[in-house]
Amino acid sequence: MKRVLLLAAVLVSVLAGPAAAQSPTVVKFKPGQSTPVEEGGAYISSECGGTAETGSDPDRGTYMPAKCGYPYLQFQAPQALVELFVRVPAGGGVTFEACPLQPPCVASQSVKGPANTWVPVVLADPDGKATIVSVSGNPDTGSEVYALDIDDVAFSTVRQPDTTIVSAVGPVFTFGSTVGNASYMCAIDRGEFAPCKNPSSFGGLPPGPHSLAVYAVDVYGAADNRSPARADFVVDAPPPPPNPDRDNDGVPDTADNCPDVANSDQADADKDGVGNACEVFERGDIPPKPGETSVVQVLSGEVFVKLPTRTPLGFSGLRAPFQAGEFVPLKGAASIPLGSEVDTRKGEVEIDAAANSFASTDRRAKQQSARMKAAIFRIKQKRAKAKAATIATDVSLLTPPGAASRCTGRSAKGTVVRSISMVVKGYFRALGGASTATAKSATFNTTDRCDGTLTEVGRGSVSLAVKGEKRPVKVKAGRAYLVKAKLFAARKGKKRG
Repeated sequence: MKRVLLLAAVLVSVLAGPAAAQSPTVVKFKPGQSTPVEEGGAYISSECGGTAETGSDPDRGTYMPAKCGYPYLQFQAPQALVELFVRVPAGGGVTFEACPLQPPCVASQSVKGPANTWVPVVLADPDGKATIVSVSGNPDTGSEVYALDIDDVAFSTVRQPDTTIVSAVGPVFTFGSTVGNASYMCAIDRGEFAPCKNPSSFGGLPPGPHSLAVYAVDVYGAADNRSPARADFVVDAPPPPPNPDRDNDGVPDTADNCPDVANSDQADADKDGVGNACEVFERGDIPPKPGETSVVQVLSGEVFVKLPTRTPLGFSGLRAPFQAGEFVPLKGAASIPLGSEVDTRKGEVEIDAAANSFASTDRRAKQQSARMKAAIFRIKQKRAKAKAATIATDVSLLTPPGAASRCTGRSAKGTVVRSISMVVKGYFRALGGASTATAKSATFNTTDRCDGTLTEVGRGSVSLAVKGEKRPVKVKAGRAYLVKAKLFAARKGKKRG
């Protein structure tokens, strides 16, 4: 009998059995009771009569013998279903027929021995209508024994059993039926029915909508499989895993400006995205000092810095210890001493430097900036005696470890060893192996190859100082110039480039 239930993550509604659903009447024999038995609107008798006996089977308890066979059941009102348990001795056989007032009979079932086996008999009107007014049991032709036993006679004016889904709490469904000791069969998403417990939960289902169908089976084997109870429900997607918090400061790593050091206040004095607790260098909001410091801000990728072993600042103002041959990752922005080495082979930085020699706190102090990438370089600068004079920021190209060895073969001509890409606004010089490029507002690349230094200009113009040349070479936008020289070649007693 059909029941529909709608669930969505949490139970929306629970549909109980309709008012028409009712439990069957069950006649259970009592010790010493004799036929005929009149109970619940049923008349139960047999040709030779009988007196109820109590057997050793705990499931059956007290039963009614029919010594001569021929049991007969009659009902005051027509029934849709009649059920009972029957035990036939070995060699015996009996056929039960359920009949309305007018023939033909609507249902029949034959039961054979052996002895000591209780067999359920289910007689139902095929259309579920209440038409059965009598049930008779007749020995089969050739049966050697007529005696038999009957027990637990059940009858109902409606088809039995009926099934309901009583409740659903989260993924747990509780079932109900109009009959006692019912078992249940369940199917998910219109799959095959299989035995299920009451209550049942259905794990392992993917997120999304699903359907449940369930029907009850009574102790006689009658099943509500024509119209199971149904429930539509939704399995929510599992919640995302909690955001990691490596330093346990209550701020998820994805939002933490210092994920490896606890800093629940997220203080960031220089607003560079790196918390004060994780600043390795001096803060990036300190203006550059002429001849002493520059401010380096990471624009993208990975950037590393190696501090100089000697600096005009001494140890004052440095938050990171001097590193012996080691680069330190740079995050956000930092004030670093001039003479530091910067590795931007996998990143890009913007460098702010002093443009004259006034103290950084002087209102007459000026700054200049450049964007640099794809290089390892050292930043240098000297103060001028005339404080108002413009001072250059020098960027010396450094050779990556092992790169100079590319120039030892015969085919080394044109092989790139080191390079830098610069966008400058101010007075900057790129110190290559065979030339020095000076620019005040330009975009250019300086590349040291095995056969010389190549300068390529994209915007503005660049002035090249070439050893042996009296006048600088001017390279305009869209042009390139190669200063030929034997660079990085192994020379006895000398280091490579």
